[in-house]
Amino acid sequence: MFRSKQATVRTEDDTISPRDIFFECPACSKSLVVDETAEGMIVECPQCHINVIVPPKTAQPFATPEPAAPAPTRAEPPARPPATGSAGTSDIAALQERLGVLASQMREWQTQWVEVSNRVASRINEINRDLVILARQDVAHKQMLQEWNQIVADIAAAGQAAARQTLPKPPQP
Repeated sequence: MFRSKQATVRTEDDTISPRDIFFECPACSKSLVVDETAEGMIVECPQCHINVIVPPKTAQPFATPEPAAPAPTRAEPPARPPATGSAGTSDIAALQERLGVLASQMREWQTQWVEVSNRVASRINEINRDLVILARQDVAHKQMLQEWNQIVADIAAAGQAAARQTLPKPPQP
């Protein structure tokens, strides 16, 4: 299993920050907390030791619900920073940070993909080796059956010849 520093499950003693993902282990229901940069990565549950994929970040339990805003009358595209150099440095820093997070997630994805691909290739090699062994066993089985049938035929022929020799001859008048 590949884990990065960001994908480490923290203990219950830590506090949950707005940058954390809080979720439960699907196997044992233990509450798990990881940094949001671990989204989509694999972590090990400290209680049951199974591998768990960190889910996407959702509304956190400590966030207070905001009053519902009136629905917009028309859909507006999401705001994007201007393409010109007039974007604020905080916007650029936030975008660069997000790029760093995405790069980390892509490296983790690639590592996991290579690992799974290698396991699949290894299993295919094992299956091919087993198929060769089965083919050899099939040939050996056919040869043994052929020899078996030949020996049975030889025994039957020898038994018939012996029976002819041991049969009493009819009396001569």
